[in-house]
Amino acid sequence: MKLPFIRKKEVGNVRRHKKIVKPVRKPSRWAQPLLRGMVILLVVVMGGFGIWKLNTQCHLAYWDIEAAPHIKTQIQAYLEQQKNLDYWHTRAAVLQAGLIAHIPDIQRVQVSRILPDGLWVRAIARRPMALWKDTQARQVKLVDEKGVAYRPLERGEMVDLPVLRVSRNELGQAIHLLLALHTYAEYKLPHLSEVMTTDKGWRLNFSQGEQWNIASTDVEKQIAQVINILASPRWAKGRWRIDARIPERWFIRPARQEVI
Repeated sequence: MKLPFIRKKEVGNVRRHKKIVKPVRKPSRWAQPLLRGMVILLVVVMGGFGIWKLNTQCHLAYWDIEAAPHIKTQIQAYLEQQKNLDYWHTRAAVLQAGLIAHIPDIQRVQVSRILPDGLWVRAIARRPMALWKDTQARQVKLVDEKGVAYRPLERGEMVDLPVLRVSRNELGQAIHLLLALHTYAEYKLPHLSEVMTTDKGWRLNFSQGEQWNIASTDVEKQIAQVINILASPRWAKGRWRIDARIPERWFIRPARQEVI
């Protein structure tokens, strides 16, 4: 017996009822570039406003300097001379490059911004080893331990350092000689007045007429040998003129004589 209210399940293709989705109208082709341009313009304007706001709010108001007194004074003067103290003109990289370019006495410098309005500077000064008098120039310059002639000696500046009377090409070798003398006989450096080149090597003039002539090769070894000889009881108490340019035969005379 078939019940009238029971329907058989249809087999085969079943019709499904789906929601009607209305198609979205896309902007026309001419409007797409316009919308894209407006978005880019808005981003640029907002970014520019943010940068301007940051630039004005991070105006430099104070600084902290860690350096030797003569370097600190120069850094202080340089910062005080800056007309624009906003963030753009007081970025760490900008100030660091400016300090190195305007203050030759600085060997290394580190600059950091302390937001919003502070600055931290740490500088290491050059160590002058000698004065350099170029054979072709009239200026006397300060030379550091790396052989860099970094600035002229200022008028009235009193510096008790030996004078290097060498060419620019020989400057590095002369500094190497001074460093060797510092290693083996540091007590001799305050008495050294000048270093010059000769036809066969180097000449070192000390106070009270003392003079060393050494060959241009194996400078460090020769200085060590001279110091060993002068340390012996026979030579320790006097002032001597030494010619060590001939390895097989050295000449040693009292310093009162003008020539060896």
